[in-house]
Amino acid sequence: MTLAIEPEHVELAMAVKSLLGRLVPSELLHASMEGPVENPPVYWRAAVEQGLQALHLAESVGGQGAGLLELAITIAEFGYAAAPGPFIPSAIASALISAHDPEAGLLSELASGDSIAAFAIESALTATRHEETLVIRGEARSVPSAAQASVLVLPVAIDSGIEWAMFDTALLEIEPLRSVDALRPVAHVRANSVEAATDTLLSSVSQAAGRAIATTLLSAEAVGLARWATDTASEYAKIREQFGRPIGQFQAIKHRCAEMLATTVRATAAVWDAARALDEASEKNWDNEETHYEFAGAVAATLAPAAAQRCTQHCIQVHGGIGFTWEHDTNVYYRRTLGLLAAFGRSSQYPQKVFETATSRGMRPIKIDLDTKTEKLREEIRAEVAALKVIPRGARDAVIAEGGWVQPHLPKPWGQAASPVEQIIIAQEFFAAQIKRPQMGMSWLIPSIVAFGTDEQKQRFIPPAFRGEVFWCQLFSEPGAGSDLASLTTKATKVDGGWRITGQKIWTTGAHFAQWGALLARSDPDAPKHKGITYFLLDMASEGVEVRPLRELTGNAMFNTVFLDDVFVPDELVVGEVNRGWEVSRNTLAAERVSIGSDEPGHLPNLGRFVEFLREGRFDQVERHRAGQLIAEGHAATLINMRTTLLTLAGGDAMSSAAISKLLSMRTGQGYAEFAVSAFGIDSAIGDPQTLQGRWAEFLLASRATTIYGGTSEVQLNIIAERLLGLPRDP
Repeated sequence: MTLAIEPEHVELAMAVKSLLGRLVPSELLHASMEGPVENPPVYWRAAVEQGLQALHLAESVGGQGAGLLELAITIAEFGYAAAPGPFIPSAIASALISAHDPEAGLLSELASGDSIAAFAIESALTATRHEETLVIRGEARSVPSAAQASVLVLPVAIDSGIEWAMFDTALLEIEPLRSVDALRPVAHVRANSVEAATDTLLSSVSQAAGRAIATTLLSAEAVGLARWATDTASEYAKIREQFGRPIGQFQAIKHRCAEMLATTVRATAAVWDAARALDEASEKNWDNEETHYEFAGAVAATLAPAAAQRCTQHCIQVHGGIGFTWEHDTNVYYRRTLGLLAAFGRSSQYPQKVFETATSRGMRPIKIDLDTKTEKLREEIRAEVAALKVIPRGARDAVIAEGGWVQPHLPKPWGQAASPVEQIIIAQEFFAAQIKRPQMGMSWLIPSIVAFGTDEQKQRFIPPAFRGEVFWCQLFSEPGAGSDLASLTTKATKVDGGWRITGQKIWTTGAHFAQWGALLARSDPDAPKHKGITYFLLDMASEGVEVRPLRELTGNAMFNTVFLDDVFVPDELVVGEVNRGWEVSRNTLAAERVSIGSDEPGHLPNLGRFVEFLREGRFDQVERHRAGQLIAEGHAATLINMRTTLLTLAGGDAMSSAAISKLLSMRTGQGYAEFAVSAFGIDSAIGDPQTLQGRWAEFLLASRATTIYGGTSEVQLNIIAERLLGLPRDP
């Protein structure tokens, strides 16, 4: 859930967290609430010794030469610790100065910790040119840590534009204020006809670039706060008991904590990508057209502050009365969050910026750049794909299937035993060559046969499935056993040479044209709930199988009800051990969850379609705000998928991100359709699919299924709460 993915970034985050854990305990936070904050704070010299103030600065000024992503990772840990004092304002101010001139002399003093800087995103300062001198007038209100700093970086209005400028605080009037966040007090700053040299201006940093730097790094602090709130609420829910059991066992608390985690993960993905975009832009002379750093920064600023606010509020709610006391840490973190929100300025400007940039210049592309060491492997795979391309289309599918290209992660001979890196390269090269691999329908069923099937089953079923010659369906859900699959009642009775199966399945996608199905049935009614279930392969043409299309809310019939009346299934079509089908099905369901959660379905409203719709329409300010929020949420959901892939490459566990991605992306897809239909006004009643209104009406109707199939949103929340946060299961 942290910003860090690469091993060296994980080590950095852990080192900063360890440092602050030792030097910024809860007792220090509460003591600082009662009196003036020590300046510099107690951790300052230790942070200098670890090079934290200098992390992102050039080595020539005493820095470590890292990027803004590394600084964001560090700031997130300072947010998690709610560290008092000016570290974060000073780090952001130094980043702004460095973006203007990496060799600026002041940076050496900031790197060594001998000077402290602060900044503000907004001000009412103006500058008038008088030959080689600037005359500064006006005010910057509520500037965090202004009274603790010797240098301020502030925006000023000059020559009909806005530029960033740095000021010696000795020339300014500083009015300290009683602050909501006593650990980072604010002050009004006034300039009364202050004369300054023109080199005061940070002219190499555009207003847009400076805002993106500042808001992205503030957003990093926000996700640190959100993560602390999520962790703290979840841990409390495990130990606090009411009505004879932990409150984390109650679904209301469980779902609240799961929502906190999902919100935090989404915001973290956005901040991570925004920081990456800034590092890319700094190497390309702040070319926004290529790096889309403005869009990425606006997405982060839309999601991260809101995540911090929502999660700290939910943390108080989970704690109940104790969370509303002065002495609890929730007091400190909620106040820090409110102070942070103020530093962003008006929150409505960020969704508006997302809308404007997405519809005018486009969204930031999502791509995975692999290590240059993989180029030799890429050349080999590219050559093999090129050889496939020259094969006539009619014969190509068989060659692709035989070569293990359909699901290359599977072991040979069914796949290529491809590592995560190889899988990415294969997907990229097939896409670049414009070669489509055969479609199998329920592709997640095949790994279960590979893992548990007999050699005969593998030889019989896998090759034709990979060639796209056989379509499979999944016969799991029943009228009384949907999400609670272990409650299934379809009965399998042992007979000579096989099994007789009787029961009913429902919500079976594609059963009306599938040739084969994967079937779960209860083979031992006396066994415990998750035992006594066997996994069968069913010929859908078998006597006693009746398929009835189930007409949906859309009027179409993608799902079916399947009746099984004394259907005979031979012993050789049992997958895995008898009465241990639950283990096989868990392998299938895990594969399904990753598959469904990894992409936006093409037949449903998706982010690309939504942005195209927005480009062609006219919307008021309220609508643009909501649309910007949806774009930010949708883009961040795809970033979660990208981080999942990178986490896999780094050897981490990606299942947590996959579960959250499914939950969030399907909700957002529904939001696209709801927005579009509402925007048509009275014409939203049109249902003709040949019209734009009718097509979006169909998207809206179809989208209601997305938060049901593959595990309802409520079940997903239980999974997130129990498996990822460790909350207790229902009794």
